[in-house]
Amino acid sequence: MKEQEKNLGIVVKNASGKKVSIIRTTRESRVHVLAEDESRRPYKIQTGNKFFNHMLTGLASRACLNLDVSFEETDAEALDHVRTEDVGLTLGRTIREMLDARQDKGANGRGHYVVATDEALVGATIAFDGRAYNFFHGDIPGIRLEHAEDILSTNLKQFFEGFSQGSGSSIHLQFFSGEDSHHTWEAAFKAFGEALREALEPCPYRAVTTIGLKGTGMEGKL
Repeated sequence: MKEQEKNLGIVVKNASGKKVSIIRTTRESRVHVLAEDESRRPYKIQTGNKFFNHMLTGLASRACLNLDVSFEETDAEALDHVRTEDVGLTLGRTIREMLDARQDKGANGRGHYVVATDEALVGATIAFDGRAYNFFHGDIPGIRLEHAEDILSTNLKQFFEGFSQGSGSSIHLQFFSGEDSHHTWEAAFKAFGEALREALEPCPYRAVTTIGLKGTGMEGKL
């Protein structure tokens, strides 16, 4: 077995209600995500795609999290599909760890928000109930366009698929309006960030339990 293959999988470097650091390594990529709920500082987001970096910056700002993300190829030449999905998986796991660490005192575990960016209006709903599903609603020009700047729109969708799998969350994005693909996706990522902020907020009523009636959160972690 190759030396690097001994280290495949997820390593949780740090996990608390305020700070989580995770490295996820596969034969295609190595992703490091650090999320901090502390005083604001400059983000360090380097995924290898300019527009995807821009989207994650908007997400971090709205989620009120300091977010560092690095993506690097391992053996394979990683495509943008892999880039967005693997970052989504790793960030999803990071947020799940942060949410779990807040479970003793209680956290909302779900969030909803609507954001406007110029002509685009998008709503995001997320529930961390241990059920990994992702849905897009609304057939508007802004998401029918093939590209958003330097990335295919279908690969931006893959980020949310990855996040859902990594976090065990149900995600719904409702696209109400949008003509420009840049504006439309920017509204989507910012609305998603706001929904994450709400999901992480304290809720003493849910102390030592979850929003799901099972009370178990994720059945297993990738």
